[in-house]
Amino acid sequence: MAQPLLRRQPFKGAYLAYLVLSTLFVRVPLWYIWFLPRSNRPKASWPLSRCIRVMLMRELTGLPTKVGLRSTHDVPKSDSELKDAKFVWVEGLPENADAFCGEVRKAAETAGVKTERVPTYWYIKPGSTVPQDLKAKTGEITILHIHGGAFHLGTAHPDSTISSIARGLLAHSKKVERILAVDYRLSATAPDPPANPFPAAVLDSLAAYQYLVKDVGFEPQNIIVAGDSAGGNIAFALVRHLVENAIPGLAPPGRLLSLSSWLDLSSSRTTPDASLARNFATDIFSTSPNNAFGGYGILSYLGPLDREQAKTNRYLSPCSPHLDPLEGLFKGFPPTFVSAGGAEKILDDSLVVADRLKADGVPVTVDVVPDAVHDFMVFTWHEPERTEALKRVGKWLDD
Repeated sequence: MAQPLLRRQPFKGAYLAYLVLSTLFVRVPLWYIWFLPRSNRPKASWPLSRCIRVMLMRELTGLPTKVGLRSTHDVPKSDSELKDAKFVWVEGLPENADAFCGEVRKAAETAGVKTERVPTYWYIKPGSTVPQDLKAKTGEITILHIHGGAFHLGTAHPDSTISSIARGLLAHSKKVERILAVDYRLSATAPDPPANPFPAAVLDSLAAYQYLVKDVGFEPQNIIVAGDSAGGNIAFALVRHLVENAIPGLAPPGRLLSLSSWLDLSSSRTTPDASLARNFATDIFSTSPNNAFGGYGILSYLGPLDREQAKTNRYLSPCSPHLDPLEGLFKGFPPTFVSAGGAEKILDDSLVVADRLKADGVPVTVDVVPDAVHDFMVFTWHEPERTEALKRVGKWLDD
């Protein structure tokens, strides 16, 4: 398959040089002047620095698919390369494993997805008393974090930007001393070679969950499954799999933490009052129609599945308006904390899932931060909202 022009040298290098220089010497100065009056800012309450950072994010979010950048990070040769972290290979689920069942197994067979060993990282709170053999202490709680990145970007590596979520949770929880982050397989689609569609990431996360329970010895009720953005989608699918299938020795987790989760891959809510339209100018994603929210990510995650599956599959889009029936959709889910930014385009995903969880009797805590963008807990510059929200999550974790 021929590569698009901007993915080939010297055009790729020339374009990146143009983008950097024009942004530094043209766009940023113009943004600075334009946003000086508060009336011109996407949100009048935003500081000038945030307006410019959000505009920079808009320029960058479509870049990976345009020029063919991929999230890559070599696994460490030893833990000495990591700060307050440990690397662990988790064995993939055997083909005959009890946990490899139900809708997830059917989807794997359809997509030709196999189980593989999974790189994971333990984030460890400085000064904690985590055993050298990593075995769970009596009554210890932990978090299984599944990172965001539109299914095709991101990494759980401690050097990544996304690591700020795990580190932030550790800093603001008194009880959680360590978090296991999953470096699940990333999806890809044309013009890249297709790779790792649904349910590859779910299987990797399931293997990590089984590792926590069966190898490390955590009680399921002491595990919080957490996910941000696309990782939230995977987290909901993992919990659904554990709830809908009675897997011997592998009960559902005690709680679920949703951070700006992307839960409707059909993007079906397009009315003027929907958040996709309402927050069009206040989020970190490009407003260009050619860089619409999640286009590449949706196609790469669906793989061979029909686009209609993005509307009707509860594992892919648990808050799609096309799901039927809705009653009982979240029956058996654990208590859930739903965090979202009031300025993000997919805010409706969090609001709808919270309503559906409540309708099925699930205890839900909803925390919408009015001035926050999508996945704001990743961004250390998003203050004071980030720290304040992390404190609220930390209190929920410790209760």
